[in-house]
Amino acid sequence: MRSILAILIGLTLACGKKNDGGNGTGTASGSAVGSATAEVGSGPATCPAGNVVQNGACVAVITPEKVAVVTQQQTRLDELAKLLDQVETLGVPIELLNGVVQLEEWKKFAARSAEFQALDKVIVVLADAVKQLRQFKGGLAESAARLGNLKGELERLMTETGTAKRIEEVRTQVSAQVRTAVDPLATQVLDAIQKGLAPLIAKLEETSDLVLGACAFAKLKGSDQVKTMCGAAKESFAKGLAFLADFKTKPAQLFDDVTKQLTTQLDTLIDDQTKALIGSAQVKVNEALKLPAAGVGSGSAGSAAGSGM
Repeated sequence: MRSILAILIGLTLACGKKNDGGNGTGTASGSAVGSATAEVGSGPATCPAGNVVQNGACVAVITPEKVAVVTQQQTRLDELAKLLDQVETLGVPIELLNGVVQLEEWKKFAARSAEFQALDKVIVVLADAVKQLRQFKGGLAESAARLGNLKGELERLMTETGTAKRIEEVRTQVSAQVRTAVDPLATQVLDAIQKGLAPLIAKLEETSDLVLGACAFAKLKGSDQVKTMCGAAKESFAKGLAFLADFKTKPAQLFDDVTKQLTTQLDTLIDDQTKALIGSAQVKVNEALKLPAAGVGSGSAGSAAGSGM
């Protein structure tokens, strides 16, 4: 009886050990499977600098070449701002003209011509247009600084190590910086075209022809003061018109080139919403380029000469 009982106890213990071993193996296997699944689903825990996790793998998306593209666009904005140092070549003839119309001799002459009587209002329009271009110069400096912020963000992401970032996260960060840089630039370019260049193109040449036509007659009857101011006006209007002819298409060209470079070179880092906003802004800039033609001044000059001073 005792022998039978001992055999039963031994069998029971043996079965218990087998069950314990089976449970241990099952638990370890389950943990391994769960860990492998998590790795495949979330991608690598770390990636090399400049890489992001895309489709479960590390992909290089931020490179020195992409950073260099942003630097190039920043430089282009600085160069256009530098060119606007010459905007005073537009301001000089307007200031000179403002001085001419204050002369009593000119006022008596202007009283006989509706065109000359309207010059006071034209001067205000032209002066406001030049002021707008001065503001554009300051705006370009601000936009260049915002591109500098985008460059800094890319440089940080390019060198940052540690936990891997997903492409969606990085795209959101970069897109926000692109919008911050491009949105104000679009507004600045539109204002420069519509409020600065359009009035100058429409009125500066016409005004030049009108005034110089009157000045041609002033050489015969005008005072020495009027003759001196007219001589200065001829040179200053010529310089102003030359600068305007050279500059008038540059703001729109700049916006087109800068946005195309950014959206092309940073394509995978810019979301669809930002691309759509840039496209919409480009359409507005293109529409703004439909400027009125500069006035033909030959008729004005002829009527001015015929009026007599």
